Amino acid sequence: MDVVVFGACFALIAVASKQIGHSLMKTGLPLISGFLLTGIIAGPYMLDLITLEATLNLRFVDEVSLGFIAFAAGGELYLKELKTRVKSIAWITTGLVVCTFFLTGLTFFLLSGFIPFMQLMPVDARIGVSILAGAILVARSPSSAIAIVNELRAKGSFTQTVLGVTIIMDVVVIILFAANSSIADALFSGMDFNFSFILLLIAEIGASFILGYLVSRLILAVLLLPVQKSLKTAFILSAGYLVFILSSQIRQMSHGTLSAEVLLEPLLICMVAGFFVSNTSRVRREFLKILYDISLTVYIAFFTLTGASLSLDVLVQTWPIAVTLFFARAIAILFGSFIGGTLAKNPLKNNTISWMAYITQAGVGLGLAKEVVVEFPEWGNPFATIIISIIVLNQIVGPPLFKYAIKMMKEDHSRAEGHVAAGSRNAVIFGSDGQAFALAMSLISQGWAVKVGVTHMNNHHEKNPNINVYQLSDLSLAQLKYTGGDHAGAIVAMLSDDENYKICEIAYEHFGTQTIIARLNDRKNFSRFQALGVLIVDPATAIVSLLDNFVQSPAAASLLMGMQKDRNIVDLRIKNPDLFGLALRDLRLPFDAVIMSVRRRGVLFVPHDYTRLEAGDLVTVVGATNSLKEIALRFDVNQEEALLQLVEKASAKELIDPLVQTEVKEIIASDRFVQREGFVQRDRSVQKNKFVQKDRFDMFVENSPVMDLKQAMNKETFFDMVSHAMSDSLNMSPSLLYDMLMTREEEITTVLAPGLAVPHIIVEGEKKFSVLLARCRKGIEFSKSTPLVYAAFVLVGSKDERKFHLRALSAVAQIVLDPRFEKKWLRAKNKAALRQVVIGADRKREV
Repeated sequence: MDVVVFGACFALIAVASKQIGHSLMKTGLPLISGFLLTGIIAGPYMLDLITLEATLNLRFVDEVSLGFIAFAAGGELYLKELKTRVKSIAWITTGLVVCTFFLTGLTFFLLSGFIPFMQLMPVDARIGVSILAGAILVARSPSSAIAIVNELRAKGSFTQTVLGVTIIMDVVVIILFAANSSIADALFSGMDFNFSFILLLIAEIGASFILGYLVSRLILAVLLLPVQKSLKTAFILSAGYLVFILSSQIRQMSHGTLSAEVLLEPLLICMVAGFFVSNTSRVRREFLKILYDISLTVYIAFFTLTGASLSLDVLVQTWPIAVTLFFARAIAILFGSFIGGTLAKNPLKNNTISWMAYITQAGVGLGLAKEVVVEFPEWGNPFATIIISIIVLNQIVGPPLFKYAIKMMKEDHSRAEGHVAAGSRNAVIFGSDGQAFALAMSLISQGWAVKVGVTHMNNHHEKNPNINVYQLSDLSLAQLKYTGGDHAGAIVAMLSDDENYKICEIAYEHFGTQTIIARLNDRKNFSRFQALGVLIVDPATAIVSLLDNFVQSPAAASLLMGMQKDRNIVDLRIKNPDLFGLALRDLRLPFDAVIMSVRRRGVLFVPHDYTRLEAGDLVTVVGATNSLKEIALRFDVNQEEALLQLVEKASAKELIDPLVQTEVKEIIASDRFVQREGFVQRDRSVQKNKFVQKDRFDMFVENSPVMDLKQAMNKETFFDMVSHAMSDSLNMSPSLLYDMLMTREEEITTVLAPGLAVPHIIVEGEKKFSVLLARCRKGIEFSKSTPLVYAAFVLVGSKDERKFHLRALSAVAQIVLDPRFEKKWLRAKNKAALRQVVIGADRKREV
């Protein structure tokens, strides 16, 4: 009966713990801080709702939870997502582990005379306790780091490196803890440190890895069974608990039968099992989904009991010790991250700031502290109290520091990209009726920047004052530009068929707009619009099709119509180079999101698990709004990182000399670029319009010669035409310019990618710079070994313009990285449209 009463009481405490945890999250503290606080209040030192005897009797809850935490830590280590930054991650991890372990361990040892439970210990025992403390303080908090990254919508090389190091560290710390547990056990038992001990230590770690692999095979076998998810969840939790039982049994048996105890670290076994399931099986997603679904329940029980078991009397006596160790750890992290980053040859700014990203601690650190209680019950509770106090301090100070570091590195996008796929989510609607304004309001509610172009004003404008409305005198190219149609991600034509066709034709030939939609008024015009390649909406058949879908598939139709609460469907473009070639089964998506289709080079198909992503794929995703924002962030490209990869690939193929590569990297790392955020507002009193800020490169392009070549040709013919077109602006003879271009091309080809060439040379003189744009649909042959070139950007400048020359090269690289560039370039109607493709490109511009 007492068990039933206590169970009911603990259930109420758990509910309160959950509520307090979520309430504290609003203050910026992590969720587990509320669980710990609830446990402290309900524990034996305050309300005594959870007695000291109860915390001892519920030790099995700790072991179940610790197994779960270790499974989750192993599952987070997904090698395919870390392969692009192995060097930086390895060096920074090494620096952090070495500095943190030795400095915090040494500090703990030097303070041992002031720690009550250590004062009477011999030196060997103090060393044993200190190395365990050093190992635990190495731990990080992947969950907290990921939460901060999602909150700030952070993306970039700095953020990705921090996440990689944070995930790796939790794996390293468990291995380090396993080794130090054996060493500490030997120090307490008086075992000699000789060759036999080293062999035993290696054998223990090796046996833990083997057992971890075997446990992963058992979990895999159960996950493949056609049984209920609840049974699979129960088995995974039971497996973690049984690993602890097995480890304890082996330790007791070896103590009685062998000359030394055999300590197989259960956390290491479970972590290895989670790693193998996550990295080597096709049920990885199901495994992680089970862990995700049960995580909140486990964390509430574990951290609430952890708070209840804190020895507050010890904390009162040792809080100065905890504060001192907190600062010692912070200093160690500062040195470790700086040394590691320097050895990895990361930029100096990264190395001086990165320490702020590694302060936070949480689950694994707390789990290891509780594991010490299990393995060393004589002094484990006061030890855990000190360690948990340090972790709480790290949890309070760490998240704000990490946020500050991300903002210092300018990798936060919480304002600039508050909506899914921001940046291209701007639309211009041409229409005067209620449907046009209703569509505008619907898009605005979903985060789109919308303008409406009307041929005459009416009461719909008065009823919707929040919509930017532009009255057009006609449907000319100039008037469409006036609305911002030349930079719109989507154009919707909802006027008469003739007017719609004119709008679509201008957008098709001059703007290269990604999405062009026309509402059809007369079905006899269908083929006319279809030939133009626009998306056609026929009101006469649309309502019938919609009703048909509702009859045959009500759930799918309501989802498509946006009638499912908190669910949405979006098209996202794959721009992130880290995802190119990755199979969908290896893509880590939120559990409530599903990829429905992929459009690749104009072909729409339903993907399967083994479909590999390609640059420019248009992926249709359905899921919760917050999940779609997270996916949009992952699919998007970090311009600096993508540009750097392009330059490094070109350098590896000896297409760019090392000096250019180094200087481009310096430009990328500089703070002198600003991100264009969609449309930039112009003073309404001057003109009710929005425009893109222009830099020096744009100004050169505005006055540059443009060649639209109709016939295929070789490089000799092409350079001859280029030299005559550019010679006047450079004040040099066409023959000299021709010879220099040919010499440069024969030394190292300037074909940087299929279909793209960027011939660039330095000439004598001062204050000389010129740009030429060229398109050749039938192709220019630069060499027999490279593909035909359809787009060429020729850059010629004097030595004093070297810096700008590199910036222009950087600008060109960013322009062509847009997956839509090829289509826009080949679709452009004339030279003016080609120039507009470059000027209107989404890239970083120099202020």
